[in-house]
Amino acid sequence: MPLLLLLLTWLSLHAADTDAERFDLLRWGLRTWDTWGWADVDARFGDEWPGRIPAQLVGHALYYFTRPGDLVFDPMAGGGVVPDVCLALGRRCWAFDLDDRPETRPEIEPHVWESGNLIWPVNGKAKPDLIFFDPPYFDKKDAEYADGSISRLSRADYLQFFADFCALAREHTKPSTRLAFLNADWRDFQGTAALDEKPQQNIDVVHYAAILEAAGWERTHIIDAPLSSERFSAGVVKQMQGSRILGVVRRTLIVARRRA
Repeated sequence: MPLLLLLLTWLSLHAADTDAERFDLLRWGLRTWDTWGWADVDARFGDEWPGRIPAQLVGHALYYFTRPGDLVFDPMAGGGVVPDVCLALGRRCWAFDLDDRPETRPEIEPHVWESGNLIWPVNGKAKPDLIFFDPPYFDKKDAEYADGSISRLSRADYLQFFADFCALAREHTKPSTRLAFLNADWRDFQGTAALDEKPQQNIDVVHYAAILEAAGWERTHIIDAPLSSERFSAGVVKQMQGSRILGVVRRTLIVARRRA
């Protein structure tokens, strides 16, 4: 957080009043098309965290789907990238996570999304302009997350959680609210040739898109957000190629609005 405070002071001293000016000062480079890829995360934003996402990605979502002063709701804040970017770009943020860190992250309030009994953590009339939802991936890094992570649910329960959350979110938003949902195809590709994969075990982006539709959300954009392939060593890549294994490096940002 001290690094972020220095950054905010620096932005203020440079009179970065608009989003475009702040993007320039942050040296993010504004992406004009629907593929948002970066070689690495921006270490100035968020803490070291499993599945840490690039602040640049969050910044682009705020640039295109919110305006300065808008309210952003982050239901699973993790390392705090979303609230940090909201501070830098002049958005308000409600952030929640099951990992309570009052000393280091007082702005992230504790909240457990209990599967089968979801409770909206905010009372009152205010409703978010954007929900930025970056949940733990199914069965990936589950040992690194705190107890209670949805990553440890069964495939059926994991998908049911999203159905319940998306329906609840619709009840607590306004007609203009956007939902930006970030996830990736889950395939058990490790050690399995592409021809031998069992698609009935997969969780693909199309599953999430169908859940959003059924819960009353209308898709407006699907944005490719690839991860850097540099996380794989040359030896691992060679082994995968020799075994005809097709990995997953793409994440997808699905943006939707409430269906009338």
